Amino acid sequence: MDNSIKKVLQDIGLAKEELEIYLAGLELGESSVQNLAKKACVKRPTAYNILTELVNKGLFYQTFKGKKRFFNAEDPDKLKISIKQKEAELVKILPELKSIYNSPVAKPRIKFYEGVAGAIAVYEDTLSSIKEGDEILTYTSIKKLFDIFPKGYAEEYFKKRVVKNITAKVIAIDSEESREWQRNAEREMRKIILVPENQQLFSGDTEIYGDKVALISYKENFMAVVIESKEIANMQRFIFNLAWQGLEGKIRTE
Repeated sequence: MDNSIKKVLQDIGLAKEELEIYLAGLELGESSVQNLAKKACVKRPTAYNILTELVNKGLFYQTFKGKKRFFNAEDPDKLKISIKQKEAELVKILPELKSIYNSPVAKPRIKFYEGVAGAIAVYEDTLSSIKEGDEILTYTSIKKLFDIFPKGYAEEYFKKRVVKNITAKVIAIDSEESREWQRNAEREMRKIILVPENQQLFSGDTEIYGDKVALISYKENFMAVVIESKEIANMQRFIFNLAWQGLEGKIRTE
């Protein structure tokens, strides 16, 4: 491995053992803590702590098969650099990083996220995973969302969605917040149906976009699960459209 690659990764904030685990993950693909530790020459307990930190940094995600936990390195394209002067250096090494990246085969994948930062990562994924002119389908209990979620981010998210010409179709629990979304529907490229609060059947958020379905719980510290499966996404899209057609004309729409 070229030492200059390791130097750049250290310069953008990865400690020596963190970058060894990350590079091992790129080569191995989906792996257990034990295999990653062996590949990176790091003790297993240390590797587990490092992986937990790398998940928080967005460089790894977790999957489960039965009771067994596995870790996957994120595609290098998702590396985030906060220091602008290091961006050019990262661009130079991305081709080599991708050359050793063991891209997963086309099969369903599940990613887990936690906390407000995790929820933001999911919402950003709704924009980065689909192309201009596509549509996002959403079930949401908006009032619960803003109990602990930054409203300022939501406004920025809407602006970015509009710039990308992505429309939204929303089934939402009736509340002051959802009525505001209804008033701004045309400007924010949104169609919305409000379900009376006394019919509330959920407290969370479901996002259906591209080949993905995101399930977000507001109550459990913003626990989120993203399922990447064309079949499951199409099935959920079909169910959403059935619900929309059944509600349309009976409940206020915009």
